[in-house]
Amino acid sequence: MSVIEAITMVAGMVYLVLLAWQVRTGWPGRLALGLLGLVWLLAADSLLWLALGTVTAVLALRHQRRPLPVFGAIDSQQLRAGTRHLLLLCWGLVTVQYSLHIWQLGQGMSPWLVRPDVVDAFLPIAGGLGLRAWFAQGLVDPHHPAATVTVLVLSLLALLLGRAFCAWFCPLGLVGEWLYGLRHRLLPGEWSPPRWLDLALRTQKFLVLGFLLFIILLAVPAAALPGYFTSPYHQAADMKMGAFFFNLTLISGLCLGWVLLLTATFRQGFCRYLCPYGAWLALLGLLTPLRIRRDPARCLRSQGHGCDKCSRACPSRIAVHQLIAVRSLECTGCLICVAACPKRADALHLGTQGQRLAPRQLLGLLCLLLLVLPLLSYGLLDLWVSQTPIPDRYELLQRLPWLTH
Repeated sequence: MSVIEAITMVAGMVYLVLLAWQVRTGWPGRLALGLLGLVWLLAADSLLWLALGTVTAVLALRHQRRPLPVFGAIDSQQLRAGTRHLLLLCWGLVTVQYSLHIWQLGQGMSPWLVRPDVVDAFLPIAGGLGLRAWFAQGLVDPHHPAATVTVLVLSLLALLLGRAFCAWFCPLGLVGEWLYGLRHRLLPGEWSPPRWLDLALRTQKFLVLGFLLFIILLAVPAAALPGYFTSPYHQAADMKMGAFFFNLTLISGLCLGWVLLLTATFRQGFCRYLCPYGAWLALLGLLTPLRIRRDPARCLRSQGHGCDKCSRACPSRIAVHQLIAVRSLECTGCLICVAACPKRADALHLGTQGQRLAPRQLLGLLCLLLLVLPLLSYGLLDLWVSQTPIPDRYELLQRLPWLTH
């Protein structure tokens, strides 16, 4: 595990501890903290202890100069923005680390920077095949286990929280917003396609998802999975992914250009029209009881006002003011509609029919699933670090242009 991965996962653990300390007091809270500490002792190694010390020291120094605010007093959009920017910074450092690792490998050097295994999160086919083999045959993919863990964790997350990952954690969504903002400065205007075109464009992500599911479920027979995992084609999946973007061909260049065009032209263009992960999370999210819910009795519309601020603020263009519970595939749980509501959580909230989920609690659950579960899979199940030897990875890099099957 790389230092950046360790620090990111530890930051999630520290956040959970701080959250538990503020939400629960007395013996129940201390018991919860004790259980977290026990889990930590079972999962941690020397690198994670170092990361824990680093994160804790930074928080302690900051607290000396400026006391940490109470989580309940932080606006949901400030909390979301801070989380997304912090994770994007981590992803940027991971990208630099991985690029330097591959460059050193290509120069025939022994890389002094370890390979960050979290890059396997961008390998949905490897992750889906790994999950299928794990559940059906008890077979663990030794080369991209982090991809298997990522697909499993994201699926569990969607069943519980819908597409909250898209709005709170996904780095591509934030980059897409920056590209859209740049286009908006150069060519002002809120551009929305006609309804028929919007529907046609939205089917793209489901078509891509269908293609990926076909490969994962049907293209590779069960008996061929062990051999597939040992093939050079699979072992070099992460390097092939990088080559797709950095060694552009005509086809890959056209695909990338289409992605950039939709992302920059329309608000949330990539998330709304192209992302297969978003399509998968949306479908699983239909099963979650947690939704944006409107209380008609407390809504200003019941008092004769024509308020529709929640709908106008929604980046997914959902008519929130006309609904009791939002069941749209495009809802990401960003809580922008709640923040825009004049009555805030009184009339609009995220939760079940009988329970409301505060923004800090939503973030806590996201940290638990997306940061702590991978940490446990690494410490308890040894399912995170790739077992591909460096000499084999060097040979794969040399053969990369010819690895087509």
